[in-house]
Amino acid sequence: MKKHPLIQSIFDLRGNSRACVYTEPLWAIPNNLFTPFASVYMAALLLSDRQIGIVASTSLLFRALAAMFSGAITDKLGRRATALIFDLCAWSVPCLLWAFSQNFWWFMIAASLNGLWQVTDNAWTCLLVEDAEKSAIVKIYSLIHLGGQLSVFFAPLSGILVNRLSIVPAVRILYLFSFLSMTAKFIILFAYSKETQVGIIRKRETSGASIFKIMSGYGHIFRRVFASSEMVLALALFAIFNISAMIINNFFGLYTTGSLMLQEHFLAYFPVLRSLVIVIFLFIIPSKLTRFSSRHLMLAGILFYIIGHVVLLLSPKGALAPLLLYVFFEACAHSLVMPRRDSIVAILIEPSERARISGLITVITLGFAIPFGYLAGWLSDMDRRLPFILNTVIFALALTVVAANKKLLEHRE
Repeated sequence: MKKHPLIQSIFDLRGNSRACVYTEPLWAIPNNLFTPFASVYMAALLLSDRQIGIVASTSLLFRALAAMFSGAITDKLGRRATALIFDLCAWSVPCLLWAFSQNFWWFMIAASLNGLWQVTDNAWTCLLVEDAEKSAIVKIYSLIHLGGQLSVFFAPLSGILVNRLSIVPAVRILYLFSFLSMTAKFIILFAYSKETQVGIIRKRETSGASIFKIMSGYGHIFRRVFASSEMVLALALFAIFNISAMIINNFFGLYTTGSLMLQEHFLAYFPVLRSLVIVIFLFIIPSKLTRFSSRHLMLAGILFYIIGHVVLLLSPKGALAPLLLYVFFEACAHSLVMPRRDSIVAILIEPSERARISGLITVITLGFAIPFGYLAGWLSDMDRRLPFILNTVIFALALTVVAANKKLLEHRE
């Protein structure tokens, strides 16, 4: 029997791409166990919605600062070493801090350290794609998305734990498990990967140069990014979806449990439905969509985001069905938008400058997003529906941006 193309591509992976894809569940599974409860856990430890928003903005701020140096660090230390060092600092240490958090300041310190994951994200992305064939990049990203979604099917375990132990002790256990699993992932990836060809060249070129000297070339990179209409479009899309994702991740749990009176343990089950829809999209739908351009698919996805938010905002207290419908629409939207958004940048970036350009793009897009954490927290303190009204406006802006860029997005999959 002929394997599905996406399944076959798992076995076709070689080198660093295989190491990155195969080890990803060790990070994705624990991340999906604690993420649905993160904001509710903070609220249970008596953080206000505004303080939760400040924590989110702090994380974005340190992500932006880390991204500013990420390209230079990745070139100087190499992709493998950078990934190992900053993964441990950005995930292993914060997981321990989250597990033992007592108040707002514990979360602020953890958020500051966790923001360093933007450095390792740059290095990990370089490991993932630099030695891969250009024609395989979209499939590789699809596999990463698939692995992430399949990992979500472990989320009900966290729901069972929360239901039995209550939110605070259960989430503390989840963070301790995450520390062990993620740390193992970082060490295994380092052991089974090798420096990329571009990484070897960049390490040799930056040998003896300080981080700040390496960064002196960023003015030239900055001008190159903004001289390209395609890159400006990519910047706009990344900024918009970074903001919307931050709002959903930090305030969905607060809104549904606080305003819609949903029991906390149900938060673990929504990601399963979401992932099921996304997996169906990855395996079945792509073959049906080949006749449509990326622009049309992204427009459809953004419309799904808007419809889902309208359903969420109109949900009555205690009603589960509208929330399930919201999750369905959000999952369809994610499946249509995110792989195309990610592949746009991966294809456009010049390989020899991937680390620095990726870092600069992240700095710019996160810089736009930083104020929105505090803004969303401030709005949520007044009415927990308001962050999602803000998100609906943001998606309307995304719809306008994509609709206005027909020539740049009308390529076929």
